[in-house]
Amino acid sequence: MPWPGELNVMNSPRKPQPAPNHRPALRRAARRPAKGPRPARAAAYPPLPASPGYPAPPMPPGPVPGAAPRRARRGRRRGMALGPGIVLGCMGILAVTVISFLVTAWLVYDHYSNKLEEQITRLGTLADSPSFETTVIYDRNGQELYQVFDEGLRTRIPLAQIPQHVIDATISIEDNTFYHNEGIDIPSIIRAAAQYVRYGYIVSGGSTITQQLIRNTLFDEQYRSEQTLNRKIDEALLAMILTQKMGKDQILEMYLNEIYYGNLAYGIEAAAQTYFGKPAAELTLGEAALLASLPQAPADLDPLNPDPSVQRRVMERRRLVLDLMVKEGYITQAEASAAYAEPLNYAHRSIRLDRAPHFVVYAQDALETLLVRELGFSQEQIRKVIAGGGLRVYTTLDMDYQRLAEDIARRQVSQLKAAHNMNNASVIVMRPDTGEILAMVGSVNYDDESIDGNVNMTTAARQPGSAMKPFTYAAALEKGWSTAQVIWDTEVRIGVPGQQPYVPVNYDRSFHGPVRLREALANSYNIPAVQTLRFVGVDYLLWMMSRVGVTSLGNDASHYGLSLTLGGGEVSPLELTTAYSVLANGGVYVPHRAIRCITNSSNEILYEYQQSCPPGARLTERSRTFNADGRQVLDPRIAFVLSDILADNAARTPAMGANSPLNTPGLPTSVKTGTTNDFRDNWTVGYTRNIAVGVWAGNTDNAAMVNISGLDGAAPIWHDVITGIYANQTLLDRLGQRLPDDAHLQPPGGLSRRQLCNISRTALRDPALSCTPGPFEWMFDSPPAAPDASGNLVPQPPTPPPQTSANGPQPVEIEPGLIRVAVYPVAPELANAIAAADTSGKTVPPRYCQVPIEVANQVPGVQEQLFIAPPPDPDDAFYARRWAQAAGVAILPQYACNEQMLSMPPGGGSPVVVANIVSPTPGQEIHASQPIDIIGSAMFTPQQAEYYKVEIRGGPFAEFQTINDIHREGVANGVLERIGPYALPPGEYVLQLVIVGKDGNWLQQPYTVPFRVTG
Repeated sequence: MPWPGELNVMNSPRKPQPAPNHRPALRRAARRPAKGPRPARAAAYPPLPASPGYPAPPMPPGPVPGAAPRRARRGRRRGMALGPGIVLGCMGILAVTVISFLVTAWLVYDHYSNKLEEQITRLGTLADSPSFETTVIYDRNGQELYQVFDEGLRTRIPLAQIPQHVIDATISIEDNTFYHNEGIDIPSIIRAAAQYVRYGYIVSGGSTITQQLIRNTLFDEQYRSEQTLNRKIDEALLAMILTQKMGKDQILEMYLNEIYYGNLAYGIEAAAQTYFGKPAAELTLGEAALLASLPQAPADLDPLNPDPSVQRRVMERRRLVLDLMVKEGYITQAEASAAYAEPLNYAHRSIRLDRAPHFVVYAQDALETLLVRELGFSQEQIRKVIAGGGLRVYTTLDMDYQRLAEDIARRQVSQLKAAHNMNNASVIVMRPDTGEILAMVGSVNYDDESIDGNVNMTTAARQPGSAMKPFTYAAALEKGWSTAQVIWDTEVRIGVPGQQPYVPVNYDRSFHGPVRLREALANSYNIPAVQTLRFVGVDYLLWMMSRVGVTSLGNDASHYGLSLTLGGGEVSPLELTTAYSVLANGGVYVPHRAIRCITNSSNEILYEYQQSCPPGARLTERSRTFNADGRQVLDPRIAFVLSDILADNAARTPAMGANSPLNTPGLPTSVKTGTTNDFRDNWTVGYTRNIAVGVWAGNTDNAAMVNISGLDGAAPIWHDVITGIYANQTLLDRLGQRLPDDAHLQPPGGLSRRQLCNISRTALRDPALSCTPGPFEWMFDSPPAAPDASGNLVPQPPTPPPQTSANGPQPVEIEPGLIRVAVYPVAPELANAIAAADTSGKTVPPRYCQVPIEVANQVPGVQEQLFIAPPPDPDDAFYARRWAQAAGVAILPQYACNEQMLSMPPGGGSPVVVANIVSPTPGQEIHASQPIDIIGSAMFTPQQAEYYKVEIRGGPFAEFQTINDIHREGVANGVLERIGPYALPPGEYVLQLVIVGKDGNWLQQPYTVPFRVTG
């Protein structure tokens, strides 16, 4: 049998081919050089090459090939002459072979021609066929949410109404030889055939536009999805015959009216209306390139999906189309660049829904994705399966949960809208153990265009503020921190190459000194969270977030800084609620789900999740059933500790108050708020073991709200939704069998409860000879499990104890961050001299030195005391020491004692008067809204001076004015004075520190610092 591409050598009659549409043909001729004639075939076979490794046989003596033949010598013949019968017999065999070949070829051609004739008559009526059935979408209890009324959108238009750049873009990406090939692409077929021979199955396609049209219109659903060589051969042969029977423009017109572009849009006209709200005739080059990129994978390349990873793939595919158009000569590089730069203004989905509109749209996308990814349907099958298959789709949504969340969100927004410019809110209610979405409120009003109400804010990426912090601390615990970790909440200046130092501040603009992990997280202090991320690393936190289901942040740490822990990246409420569900599940990640059951028109189960199809639905061999597929991504002890902290109302009371909306007496909830800069986003996410609720509040257009935090904007919605659910036993009963609601607050094995020392600024005062008992904390009995390179949790070996020296100071860590060591007081004049010797100004006059063990018993006045370990970074330690000494908090001495320190009596010599300001620094710029702590030293004895004062000049102060009041007690490296809470107007200012002597005059020249206040 000849190769299909040679069928046209037969002498059978063929129908004349219609003249192609002149537009593409003329354009092709103008842009491509004409093809030259085929090279002539060689007249004779080439000589056989010599076999490798052997010499060529010698030529026998005789005439040179090609010369005139000599007369043969007479003599005895060495062979037998062929008689006429033998010659005629050979000719007969040859004739039979040729006739058999021609007959076989004709039969093949006739078979496929007849097969095509039967199908061509269906092409004109295929779109109007009434055989499809309506697909209905329900909530989990069988309440109807929405009907897919028909197969989808399709409006047929002639090729003349389709812009040339749509045609060019389609041909460039789908079949660049369309106007020259015979319906198939021979190189692609040869490649696919070779792969089939090698592997035994179809590896790759290479279908032309004509083949795609054949597959989508002439093959039934089952045959279309087969990946067999027979199907590919049928497709190729029918495509070749269709090319003989139809003009190229006619084929292209049918293709552009049949192909599926996603979102139930069939054909280019429906796609233009669905995505851009305009007819195809008005599509721009940039829009045409985008639409041409969709048919290969419309479920994965959805331009209306706000997921950043999907948007990135869509734009990459669009760029590929434009690049191919340049390569094919349809457009110039400049035209391609301009088309790629043009904005894409997508049309809003014109769906009128009375019930859970955002969820219905989301569920349709989830349904399409599920059919493709989990059930193995091809993109071509989606058309009939969703639009015409009569499906019954039972979602995870519960309309009673939905109505509760909608009513509460609307009420809260209406109360705060006028005073705080808060116009919108979204709510996600989820079941952690199964990932089922019980309610999805995308906005407070789907139809309100003034708030962009049809935008689903539960899937939109926004900055989460402090709602990111629990995962930063989870990462730190995974990397070796203890739950008793001490973190210094004092001034920090973090160098950033090429930029001003990063100076994080707390929400209350105060420093809280040494705090443990529980206090830092519960009160949402910013500086400890930043310091924790410095220990963890941005890359590790991104990995942590991806493990708990947050993928929108990506994995490129270069895109973020340390502010990531304060909400410096963008996530969606749906993602973040899923991540918090991991904590509710004891460290198990379960993907969120929107679909519970799918049945066909015969009530056969196609898909079932958690055995949740309604009674009467039948399982068949084709049914696919799934249960919640959880993966342990976090040590259960870490998940418990974080849940315990987020449930500790007493721990968060200093910052949040005892009776905040986060407090749910009698209901075991764990919860965290978040607020972004300029009050653009309010968040609250919290959970029990069985219900997780995530709330976002703000403005869809990212406009700033007015002075409202997550505690006041989002938390009341969260509180009323979760307490409203638990106040309704009917809603709880619908969840079926569930775990105890406080199961996430029951400690797993491997933890011990231990009472710690109180290290607060009011408890561990200098000198600290003993500690005051403080709170109890859960401590790990062994290191938490941590992920390996594949993300699997593996046990970690215990950290070996630090090596101790036989000489020198002998500090002992009695609990994390708390040190006992023998010390000796440093004489004040020597301490000041030590600080003055540091020209960087980063040394605090030491109060003590650590005594080497070899001399501890030889020096009077040596005693053991308790100290808090300073931060590991030297610059951070300087600011911590300065704060600690000003506040009277015991911080570990910086230096080991030397002979000079031990030889001077602690109170010996005459104290030196010290007056300096270390903050603000000379020339520093300070924003007008920021309170100013004036930090430095004013050290003197009552015999030397009466008092000190800080004065200011500049702005509204023509002369130096005393700030607040005079101070009769000195300060060593602490807060000398504070300007605030009022703000200074912008301008140039000078501070001066004055120490007044016993005679009422300056004891020494004032210490001055110029600075600038900016607007």
